[in-house]
Amino acid sequence: MLITAKAPVQLSLARSGGTIITARLDFWEATPNGWKAAGSNLLQQVTQALEKQQASLQPGQYTCVLTCRVEESVNGVFDFDIQVANKSVGAAHGDVNTTSDAHDSQAYKNQFILQVQ
Repeated sequence: MLITAKAPVQLSLARSGGTIITARLDFWEATPNGWKAAGSNLLQQVTQALEKQQASLQPGQYTCVLTCRVEESVNGVFDFDIQVANKSVGAAHGDVNTTSDAHDSQAYKNQFILQVQ
């Protein structure tokens, strides 16, 4: 997936349910000598139903890695949608409570290309 955005890049995480939902977006630049980390945003304000941030990136192309973690709390019910420049890059809903463990969890990952203008 390719997403084109203007700097600063708008990020959002909509969350609901009885779980703790956090996410991290890592931004990588390809260089002749390998990968260079260009930035990272943590979305971990778990009391906010809609968390918004901005990624301050220079114009260019980035490989983005999204990791979202859902952990059981009051129950396992969850719903989330992570957007970059108003485009969904990760969304899921369900019930993470699948065992007798009080801290069932799941991780969701996605990777995409971001072109910053």
